[in-house]
Amino acid sequence: MVLLKRLSDAERDGDPIYAVIRGTAVNNDGNEKIGYTAPSQQGQADVIRRALQVAGVEADTISYVETHGTATALGDPIEVAALKEAFGNTAEQPFCALGSLKANLGHTDTAAGIAGLIKTALALKYGELVPSINFQTPNPALGLADSPFYVNTELKPWIPTHGPRRAGVSAFGIGGTNAHAILEEAPTR
Repeated sequence: MVLLKRLSDAERDGDPIYAVIRGTAVNNDGNEKIGYTAPSQQGQADVIRRALQVAGVEADTISYVETHGTATALGDPIEVAALKEAFGNTAEQPFCALGSLKANLGHTDTAAGIAGLIKTALALKYGELVPSINFQTPNPALGLADSPFYVNTELKPWIPTHGPRRAGVSAFGIGGTNAHAILEEAPTR
């Protein structure tokens, strides 16, 4: 379960805060995609850029992205290309870990987006990046070599690059609905 509450109210009430949602965005690819089940790079890039804008943060302050991670030859390269487009030329070396709950738990169908949000909130709370298990070699079509992204393969402390720990969470659905959220670690008390 996820309980959403205004940060000031949660602090006032002494509630445990796992993460702060800084901003979200939703769109639909519409007729920009090649088919009903196929994703659109432009739609995904647009929703990620919009979430960053709503959150009021720069892409180079995001040090983890919980990807939708279709694990398909078509979907994953499009998702990484959209991330690269949204992040722009932000660094010469990888600084942003990629992960997907599907690598650890399997596909959770319509709960995939919320499950990824919960995983990311827990990672923010405990300050650790969870590994993508059984990952060995990236698909060359992902183009990770010329990107700010890398696949995290071991449990390790989450050390942010600029400012507080921040993450993006993507959920992309059949029919072209795209959602992206920007999360940030809770303020210390």
